[in-house]
Amino acid sequence: MQSYYSGKRASAYNRSWKTFSEKTLAATISTIDLSSLKRVARLQSRSSHILDVACGTGLLLERLGRLVPEAELYGLDVSPDMLSQARQLLEHHPHTHFVQVALNATGMSSLPYAPATFDLITCTNALHYLDDPVAVLQGLKLLLVPHGQLVLEDYARRTFPLPWRLFEWLIKRVDPQHIRAYTLSEAMHLCQKAGLQVVEAKNISIDALWQGWVMRMVSI
Repeated sequence: MQSYYSGKRASAYNRSWKTFSEKTLAATISTIDLSSLKRVARLQSRSSHILDVACGTGLLLERLGRLVPEAELYGLDVSPDMLSQARQLLEHHPHTHFVQVALNATGMSSLPYAPATFDLITCTNALHYLDDPVAVLQGLKLLLVPHGQLVLEDYARRTFPLPWRLFEWLIKRVDPQHIRAYTLSEAMHLCQKAGLQVVEAKNISIDALWQGWVMRMVSI
């Protein structure tokens, strides 16, 4: 991800993927239980702690910051160029923190966060990059407070009539870090293997070419 989302690709990302981002971010936000998020923080007399994994240019964090203005916002990404844009976008939010880290088991184990730190963790358009998705999901589960939310979104592996094998081969030619995309049922199975309880899951239509899915889980 670091090599693909760097330089000109990073600086042009928001323009190049504007429609895609708007659809997927809207689906992600609509899946978050914001009432529960705010209620838990209020009962514990503290601000909400929100982590966006693979935060990219910070678009999702910026929207969450407007929805939950008192929240502590945290963003992780492997690309320094994407993180630079995220820092600029959120420079006026008073409580924002960023860490550059690879999304793998080693990266998860080196994070400077204690277990049970976050009320909400989001991860969008990144599952297809993970070489060990179950290990990463298990690492994220450890960071959730009891009954905290994890919202996961990605584009979906397509079936007939789209020639997916050819399409994914072309994706890997452009973006060599891509490993594989998952259907909604496959992604749900990965989450269940990681010990996460899926409480909401749905397919989403992005455009004529791209389809996706989004799900919300709680730690058990």
